[in-house]
Amino acid sequence: MIFAKIHAEQADSIIAQRYKVKAFPTFVVTESNGDEIDRIIGYLDPEPFLAKVNDYREGIGTLADLLSKAESSEDRNLFFEIADKYKFSGSSDDAKIWFQKVIDAGDPKDSLSAESRFSVADMFRRNKDYNAAIQEFENIKADFAAASYQEEADIWIAIAYRQMGDTTASIQKFEEFIVNYPESEDKEYAENQVKRLKGEITEEE
Repeated sequence: MIFAKIHAEQADSIIAQRYKVKAFPTFVVTESNGDEIDRIIGYLDPEPFLAKVNDYREGIGTLADLLSKAESSEDRNLFFEIADKYKFSGSSDDAKIWFQKVIDAGDPKDSLSAESRFSVADMFRRNKDYNAAIQEFENIKADFAAASYQEEADIWIAIAYRQMGDTTASIQKFEEFIVNYPESEDKEYAENQVKRLKGEITEEE
């Protein structure tokens, strides 16, 4: 096996475009012809990383392996894992189907259903469909009464407005977040975002 490090965050990275890399770091394990076997999203320490790579080489834990297991299973966690793999491989339509399977196979108001809904909203955001993302986060707020879900949805709404370039709406949402969640661990982040959007501090500060 040959390991190669590529600066995929560059906008013109052909490799990043080919494999639809949306998160960093992303490790794509391929056949010798470049066909994807599977991928690892996020940092792993050396031992679990190599164990995962070797599993993939043996066909263990790959998308194909999980899909095979799902044929005779009603395991929602398995469905979620499959959906997550589709999500990070850029197959949004397939991911939505499997996240919906998670919801349909259990309680639509439990934590796994909430995570599925957040993942769908996050896909919209990553694909730069910010209006759809904001609407889905708003729907989550309406459907889930737990404070933690409300808080998470609200911070992502503010971020989505910032990413779509609506500075006025983003400032408003960040300021509302600060007022509504004074004990949140994201309060300082929200305060800094307001200062940056108002030009009071630079990105480096």
